[in-house]
Amino acid sequence: MSTVAASPRSLWQNQLVHRSLLSLALVCMSAFITCEPGSARGGESTGFCPRCNLLVGLGTTYRFSAWTDGIVVPVTLELDESRWELGAFRFANAQRYGDNAHATHPYWGFTAMRRWQVLHRSRTRLYVGFGANYRSEVDYLETTRWNFAYLIAARFDLPSHGRLLEFSIRHWSNAWIRPPNRGEDLLTMSFGF
Repeated sequence: MSTVAASPRSLWQNQLVHRSLLSLALVCMSAFITCEPGSARGGESTGFCPRCNLLVGLGTTYRFSAWTDGIVVPVTLELDESRWELGAFRFANAQRYGDNAHATHPYWGFTAMRRWQVLHRSRTRLYVGFGANYRSEVDYLETTRWNFAYLIAARFDLPSHGRLLEFSIRHWSNAWIRPPNRGEDLLTMSFGF
């Protein structure tokens, strides 16, 4: 992979765009946290957003049968009883891909996704999801900033009221819109409240 030195002006512009996107994501998340979708149900609402879940976790990246050494910190906000998801993902270190020791640099990823609950047994739920993803960089794994996002998640309700644990497998891919399409796979564990 060849690298081209960027001018100081273009680096400054990229940083400005990334900071703007992060600020926008934080403002959107704050707005959703303070909304009360349950207030129209008349007296049932408790807290700022009774039908929302905020999940914070830790995860790793992988490629089929090999680990790619990426560490990811996901923060997701689920709305309307987990039917919708807004997420911010910080990839904290470089990832490798095969012989390429630095397939990516640390970067941010943001998702907006529709989730469907496909199984509910006692305290266990299974979800699938589909949506869009934005990456703050184009690199060896992805040749586009905008991608498709896929999800399979298993959720376990914990005995303490309102707490949950979720294990998810995520895939981000540009679906061969611009080859090559190596995609990115994430395995995350999140604690929700």
